[in-house]
Amino acid sequence: MPVEGSILAVDFGNVNTRAILIDLVEGAYTEVASAHEPTTAGFPYYDIGIGLNRVARQIGQLTGRQMVGTDGKLIQPEQPDRSGVDMFVATASIGRPLRTVVVGLMPEISVSSALRAASGTYVNILDTITLEDARTPQQTLNEIVLARPDLIFLTGGTDDGAKQAVLDLSRIVRLAAGVMRGHEPLILFAGNAALHDDISRLFEGVADVFFTENVRPTIGVERLDAAQLELALAFNTLAGQRGIGFNTVGQMTRLGVLPNAQSYHTIAEYFGKQAASKQGVLIADIGASSSTLSAYADGRVSTSIRTDIGLGTSASSLLEVVGVKAVQAWLPFVSYDDEIRDYVLNKTLRPGLAPDTLRGMYLEHGLLRAGLRALLAAARPAWTPDTAHDDPREPLPPMERIIGAGAGLVNTGRPGLTAMLMLDALEPRGVTRLQVDSSGLIPALGALARLNPAAAVQLADGIENLGTAISLNGKPRAGRKAAAVKIKLANGTTERRSVDGGSLFIYKLDPGVTAEVSVSAGRGLNIGGKKKVKLTVEGGAAGIIIDARGRPLALGDSAQELAAQLPAWYAQVTGDPIREVAMGWLEDMMAENIAGVQPVEAAQDSKKRRGKRGKAAPVPEAIEMPSLSDLELPPAPKSSRAVRSLNKEGQPQPQGSDDELRNLLS
Repeated sequence: MPVEGSILAVDFGNVNTRAILIDLVEGAYTEVASAHEPTTAGFPYYDIGIGLNRVARQIGQLTGRQMVGTDGKLIQPEQPDRSGVDMFVATASIGRPLRTVVVGLMPEISVSSALRAASGTYVNILDTITLEDARTPQQTLNEIVLARPDLIFLTGGTDDGAKQAVLDLSRIVRLAAGVMRGHEPLILFAGNAALHDDISRLFEGVADVFFTENVRPTIGVERLDAAQLELALAFNTLAGQRGIGFNTVGQMTRLGVLPNAQSYHTIAEYFGKQAASKQGVLIADIGASSSTLSAYADGRVSTSIRTDIGLGTSASSLLEVVGVKAVQAWLPFVSYDDEIRDYVLNKTLRPGLAPDTLRGMYLEHGLLRAGLRALLAAARPAWTPDTAHDDPREPLPPMERIIGAGAGLVNTGRPGLTAMLMLDALEPRGVTRLQVDSSGLIPALGALARLNPAAAVQLADGIENLGTAISLNGKPRAGRKAAAVKIKLANGTTERRSVDGGSLFIYKLDPGVTAEVSVSAGRGLNIGGKKKVKLTVEGGAAGIIIDARGRPLALGDSAQELAAQLPAWYAQVTGDPIREVAMGWLEDMMAENIAGVQPVEAAQDSKKRRGKRGKAAPVPEAIEMPSLSDLELPPAPKSSRAVRSLNKEGQPQPQGSDDELRNLLS
């Protein structure tokens, strides 16, 4: 039965701990206040409960309600004086993923269902073991033991179907678990329901077993919800064993600390079922240490989690995944590998670091775009059996709604800039509603959906709107008219605009305000396959965004070309003047100085030798250095006074003052 009243939802990230207070206002659940504080899982605290206490007190200060009792714990339930809350839910993306081995009968049936169930949790699939393996039982046993998994996900057999084959595989798993003394894995069984008693007896005294509904009760039916919940509980159990306060926090909740990736999965499915026919939904969260992408396409939802893609502690692994050139493709200046790697290392060491220079901003946004593109490319093969979507280079399927999350996206300070970064990285076509989860509402919604569905549904409409993006497909000519736009406001005012190819246009339309928009595409272009669209749109923080840059997005091939593109795009979406790239940023200083120190004459003639912009300077002749043996060195100066100090053994120290030693070393 749904719980009525106030709800505190807290999400523990690797950098920030975010809290949202939800309460009934005039009969409807509403976000009342939000707060965030640095996460306290690491040095010097190693206790996420401290961060929880801080955000709860901050919420209390904002609302005038006491949230924390004298014992340091949340006050539950809500008291007559309005202190405390009726419900507390917690989610997390912190900590390492569960090291998991999947065991099942058939790779295309039970094992594939298990992999889809695991995609919504922070897991690292180490191995999959099936009846079709060519490995001997001894090899299978050895590989499980050497993998040292945290969790073994056992599946196989329809309900009242195959038994002996499932038990044979389970006995190998039991032997492996028995060998791993001190590191016994958790066992999650989601296979033939008729085997629950047999599996329980088999693992008694060896490992803890979680039982859940069969992921494939029949060949044609797939049920993942129960398995996903048990995976979340397993994540909470193992997180609690790591000693950073998960146990204490989990005891205050009904379901423990849930992985927030499951929330994205749940909300993507909810919005996807509301979308128009053949339209999809995409939610992308690029965090500090991990990234999550949930997509609803062709009637099914898929979630992909990458713990090697992030803008903070995982920045170094992100660069390894995408490569330096993927970042340089978004930099409007000549850059070097070392510069990018140094920036990434700083982000890894200080994940909360925000860029404070123009060059730093371009580097940050280059990493973000490259990371989101890699996340999308890795996730797409799992969206649908249709092979057309297996190729990441194929156009993005029609998306009715795209939601962005993560500090790198939501904290740009400019809604139009956030919208542009989403368009750059994901390249949607046609008409797309852009939203951003600026307060971390989605993790809360997914947790609430299990306990209070009414609250989750009512709050889902509270995700912040950026606006409606209308993106042209094709190759528009830069500087030539690509789209004719007509905007009719509710008060009868009509505005007409012409948008040139290769540019972005934003019309400010406030949140809650509607307008009729008509857009006609130029020659050789279309809008989601149509030459003209007419629709009623709702405003947002950015407004109406017309993207006339074409699809696929055509980026410059050189730093000079990017320097002409990117600053103009930034100005178009922010309304600021164009910030021209300094000429010095476009010079290849490494090529000019490749021979090291130049002769004076070469330095004076550098302008003459540099040649046309973009070409490397000729290599100057090497300087002939005299041999050290040919140099006449002055005699060493005599010390003005001798200092003979004694060491610990009472022996005299070498002569020479500290100043003389420093002079010698210099």
